[in-house]
Amino acid sequence: MQYEKGDPKGYYAVLGITTNAGVENIKSAYRRRAMQLHPDRNPGTDTTGQFQLLNEAYAILSDKTSRTEYDRFEAEKEAETPAVPEPIVCSSCGKVSAQPRMVVFRSVKSFLVVTMRKPIAGVFCSECAQKQSLKASATSWLLGWWGFPWGPIYTVQALISNMFGGTHPPLENAKMLGYQAYYFYATGRPDLAQSIAESAIKYCKKIPGSQARKSPPEIERDNLIGNLENFLAALKIDSKNNQLKSNWGLLHRRFFVHFGLISLVAGGITFAIINSPESSYSPPRGPMPYASQSSAPLLSDGKSNSQHPVSGLNIQKGTPKKALYVRPKATPNGRPWPVVAAYLPGELQTHTAGHSEVTIDNGQNNADVQLKLVSLDGKTARPARQIFIPAHSQFTIKNLTPGSYDVRYRDLTSGNLSRSESMRLTETSSSKGIRYSAVTLTLYKVANGNTSTYGLSEDEF
Repeated sequence: MQYEKGDPKGYYAVLGITTNAGVENIKSAYRRRAMQLHPDRNPGTDTTGQFQLLNEAYAILSDKTSRTEYDRFEAEKEAETPAVPEPIVCSSCGKVSAQPRMVVFRSVKSFLVVTMRKPIAGVFCSECAQKQSLKASATSWLLGWWGFPWGPIYTVQALISNMFGGTHPPLENAKMLGYQAYYFYATGRPDLAQSIAESAIKYCKKIPGSQARKSPPEIERDNLIGNLENFLAALKIDSKNNQLKSNWGLLHRRFFVHFGLISLVAGGITFAIINSPESSYSPPRGPMPYASQSSAPLLSDGKSNSQHPVSGLNIQKGTPKKALYVRPKATPNGRPWPVVAAYLPGELQTHTAGHSEVTIDNGQNNADVQLKLVSLDGKTARPARQIFIPAHSQFTIKNLTPGSYDVRYRDLTSGNLSRSESMRLTETSSSKGIRYSAVTLTLYKVANGNTSTYGLSEDEF
C-alpha cells in the first residue's frame, strides 16, 4: 500500500482519510472500516493484520496529543533528511558521469530521389558519444549517397559534423551541467561540483546575445550565470588547484577515425580521376586532317619537294612534345624572330590570288604570338600564311584567295596553343568593282573579343 506524504505508518491510509480530516470524520471512518475488515465478515480472507492496524490508527488519531506527536515526527524526519537529487545519467550506458553532454549527431539515408536526415540526440558520456558518432557516420557512409541531388551534399555535412563531435546545444548543456554540479555537491563532492559549474558557465557564454531587447533564452542565460557564480562563491574552492580534465576535446580517437576514412575515400576518388583515361584533356580536333607544311611546289621530275623551301632542312613528323615549354630563340626554320609584326622569313606565303583581308588584333595582350592562317580548302588543312605579331600590335594579312580558313596561334610566353572558328572569305565582281571580305579577329585574351577559340594540340599546329 502506498501511504500519503506525512503518513509514515499508514494510519490515515487504513482509515481511508486525508491528513487534515476532523475528529468526526475519523470516528465515522473507523466505524465503516471496522465493519469492512472484521474477520467475521471476511471468512475467506485474512484481514486480521489490517484490522489490528485500523484499531491502532484509531487509538492514535482519535487522541489529539498522540495525533500531534505522530504528525510532528514525520515533519521532523523530513527536515532532518534533505532530499538528494537524482543524477543525470548517460542515455546509452546509464552511468553517472561528471562530464555528461547533450549532443546531436546526424545520420543520412537516401533512396534514389528521397533523402532523409535524422538527428540522433541524447545525453552521453564521452565514450558513448564516440560510439554514437561512429554509428551515425557508418549509416551515412553506407546509405546516404544514393539520393539525387541532396544525398551526397547532406552526407558530407553529416560526416563533417560527426567528425567534430556533433552539435552541443549551449543552453541545454548549461542547465544540465548546473544540475549535475548540484548533485555532486549534495553527495559530498564539492571539487567535482566546482569544475562542472565552471563548464556550465562556459556553455552559457556560447549563447549569443543581442543589443536589443533580450529574448527569453538570453534572460535564462543571465539568470543561470548569476546562480552558478553564487554557487561557486559559496563553495570557496581555489579553481586553480582543481581543474577537471575535459574528455570532450577535438583531437579524440573519434576525430582520427572519421578523418582517416574521409581522407582515404577522397584520396581514392582523386587517384581514380587522375588516372582515368578520360581525365586527360584532349583539345577538340580541327574540322579536317592537318599538315603543318604549306603546299610545296613540284620539282621538274614531278615529285614534291619535301625539304623546307628556304632552309633545306627535313621536316620531321611526330616530333615529341617537350615536357617543359621553353620559348624558342628562333623561328621554326632557324631564322631570327622579326622585330615588328611581319611574315616569318623563309616561310611560303600561299593563297595570294585574291583581294580579301584578315586583320589579327593582338593589341591588348602582353604576349607575342606565332600565328598561322590555315586554309581549310581541300582534303587536308595546310598553313597559308605564317606570321609573328608582338604584344600590343596587330597585322593585316592581304591578297587572300577566297575560301575557308581558321587562325591558329601559339602564345610565345606560355606556349599555349589556340584555334579560332572557321571563317569564309568571299569575293565578287560587279560593275562598281570587286567586293571582298575584310575580317578583324581579336585574340582570346582581349576583353569582348569577337571570336570563340578552342584549345589546340601540338600536332595540329
